[in-house]
Amino acid sequence: MIKMTEIGEILNEIRTITEFVIVGDTIVDVTLKRKGTESDVDIFPTTISAFADEDVIRNFAYSNGWDFGRTPIDTPRIVVELDEGQLQLDFYDNIQDFYVPSKLLDSSIEVKIGNYTFKSIPLEGYVVLKAYAYREEDEDELRSLSMILSEKNIRIEVDKITSFSELFEDSTQSIVKRLKNLGIIR
Repeated sequence: MIKMTEIGEILNEIRTITEFVIVGDTIVDVTLKRKGTESDVDIFPTTISAFADEDVIRNFAYSNGWDFGRTPIDTPRIVVELDEGQLQLDFYDNIQDFYVPSKLLDSSIEVKIGNYTFKSIPLEGYVVLKAYAYREEDEDELRSLSMILSEKNIRIEVDKITSFSELFEDSTQSIVKRLKNLGIIR
């Protein structure tokens, strides 16, 4: 498990090349107040492009002694070797099936990771992104999340789910139906 304090240090370093919004599983870790993560950190750069400025990301990784690679959808990935293991930082852009509406990014909240504060989409936004993509692994993660939220008595704001799902126009009804079937919303 990689400690949140180390993740915060590395994310703070990334801010030297771009501002960003956290869009992945780290949101769940922060919501549940976990001390670390077993996952990667998915970020959506907002002041550079993961594609047009890939050389900036690559040069930044190498200048810090980190590895550079690619995500499954061919966007940049930085891999940082730590005592606890490897931390992958995946940079995303709206490409292929990966889509984060700008209004969702604009709805970001401040979250504390280690000693630093970063922008993150709200948990409701994360849930909608997973329901939109809805690959087998997304369904499994949402099913697990539904049980965890129920056990921890963490409430999801249905109004936010509805609002965020409407950003996906043609998929709004299927997103809401999936989340109802999984018990995340009623």
